[in-house]
Amino acid sequence: MSSRGPDWCTDAYAHSPGATDLLTLFGTENSLGGIPSWEAAETTDENPERVAVLQRLTTAYLRRALDPAGTGWAKATAALAETGAALGRIDSK
Repeated sequence: MSSRGPDWCTDAYAHSPGATDLLTLFGTENSLGGIPSWEAAETTDENPERVAVLQRLTTAYLRRALDPAGTGWAKATAALAETGAALGRIDSK
């Protein structure tokens, strides 16, 4: 791991020419990502609203990769913005 603190988590976004968006969710617990097994618990954060937001944004992001002309990503990011930044934010470059 790293002794740099939490800022290393954004290195892939900050330094990659291919990364276009960074989702930051507020008040969450850490998860190293990936797809765990069906019964594995990667985090103890079970806030249903945050889980739903993460699911919608992940789905919209992956669909945009398959269909760049689709409007799902724009709608999903607008919906997050309408929460008044209470849940998180998306940085885009």
